[in-house]
Amino acid sequence: MGEKFVIGNRLKDKWIAVLDTDKKILEFTSQLAKAQEHQLEEDAQMNLADIQETGYFSDLQIYIKENNKAYRIDERG
Repeated sequence: MGEKFVIGNRLKDKWIAVLDTDKKILEFTSQLAKAQEHQLEEDAQMNLADIQETGYFSDLQIYIKENNKAYRIDERG
């Protein structure tokens, strides 16, 4: 089983639950289990770049989701 990536802010317990850039839908959840998962880090990076292009949400980061916990990529070594 490969790694899963999520976008959010661990300190604020805020995770992206729904992201549809075509329909311009962005919804957040406070539950990591309900966060939208990305199979590839590159997909998560592209989505994060699209979101941050608006000038908002500069506090969001990409995390590795493992055992219902979120780790920054540099925390897993």
